[in-house]
Amino acid sequence: MAEEDQKAEESQEGEGKSKKKLIIISALVAVLAIGLSVGATMYLLGGNEPEVIAEDVIEEPVKEPAIYLSINPPFLVTFNVDGRQRYMQISVSVSSRDGSALDTLEHHMPLILSKLRSMYGAQVFDEIKTDSGKLTLQSKTVEVINEVLATEGTSQIENVYFTNFVLQ
Repeated sequence: MAEEDQKAEESQEGEGKSKKKLIIISALVAVLAIGLSVGATMYLLGGNEPEVIAEDVIEEPVKEPAIYLSINPPFLVTFNVDGRQRYMQISVSVSSRDGSALDTLEHHMPLILSKLRSMYGAQVFDEIKTDSGKLTLQSKTVEVINEVLATEGTSQIENVYFTNFVLQ
């Protein structure tokens, strides 16, 4: 009987040790599962994104809306081509994103009109009939106007639009 008591005590100690091991392993598995779920949640919710510092954000300048101004009256230019009288009539509008450039343009309108009439009169009729000739005339018009505006130290115009272009 003594042997049976000793075996019973040993089996109870073995069961106690195995219960302790089972509790410890269960606790470790539970802690590991909780840690993994918290880590996965942080990853999926963006917890690993770098913080954006206000200095790192570069703001793009806001582009102002274009302002348009029609130059009146339309330009009427005469050409002598092979002994025949030819005419060109152009209605011009300009655009800028700075209202002060258009104010300066209006102030110096007599000078600008004079320079544009001289420039238009010096053109070759056969060249301005082509599409490339019209584009060249537009770019020359921008240059003439911007030269006047540059002498006044104001901002420049961006584009010139021929709203009416008639050749006869």
